Amino acid sequence: MTQPLALAGKKLARKTVLSQLVVSLCTALLAFLVSQTDAALAALLGSFSALIPNALFGWIAFRYAGARANQQVVKSFFVGEGVKLVLTAVLLSLVLLLTNSNALWLLTGFILAVVAQWIAPILFLKST
Repeated sequence: MTQPLALAGKKLARKTVLSQLVVSLCTALLAFLVSQTDAALAALLGSFSALIPNALFGWIAFRYAGARANQQVVKSFFVGEGVKLVLTAVLLSLVLLLTNSNALWLLTGFILAVVAQWIAPILFLKST
């Protein structure tokens, strides 16, 4: 028996964010092993600048479900994506402006978290 589409979407969103978290922690560990604490913190800040907005998008986008809530579903996806884009820009800007983070590790963490966001749905789509 197949599960409702909204439940499958929420489950996939959770798996995607969890994948981003694992990639973020692995990136921070690698940065720590290569360049010590400052690099690890920069990698985490970069990763979380992608992870937090994506988690918020998932929460906003999958609030509504069903044919009767069709307009709300579409609206929540647009709102979620807008919030995600703005929050990503704000978080990255704040990290770059307010910290003295290693830019290389910051961007590495960010890019790997975004790549995990793209790849995770492909990997988990059949298991959801």
